[in-house]
Amino acid sequence: MLNAEVEDWERVVRDLAASDWVVEFSTTHPRGGELLSSGAPEVFAALEQSGEDSATLAVRVGDIWFTAYFFDPSEIEFTFDPRDVVDESGFAAVEGFMKRVGNACGKRVVMTMESSTDHAGLPALLEYRP
Repeated sequence: MLNAEVEDWERVVRDLAASDWVVEFSTTHPRGGELLSSGAPEVFAALEQSGEDSATLAVRVGDIWFTAYFFDPSEIEFTFDPRDVVDESGFAAVEGFMKRVGNACGKRVVMTMESSTDHAGLPALLEYRP
């Protein structure tokens, strides 16, 4: 999701945590999981202050892991291995995940190819608008 705000991160994190999916948060910050329970704004503030720590949110839907890194509050980007999508249930997991994220913050969600360039300029492979 592009043009995100910290509040969008907060809504997405809280919604995913309330789901039946496996949700794992990890960080190199000394306050660890305490950060996420404080909220996404606290995670970004702590990471910005330390300058060296990192934080990751991983969600398993079916057999597919979706992973987000708390790099930039203006972009909520989850990665997954497309080789894990081998049948209809795998595609349903991707589609369900995209819908859940979009519905959580009421914003457009786009899947693009993995790239080190600006995602805004890449064509959408899948798109969901709540």
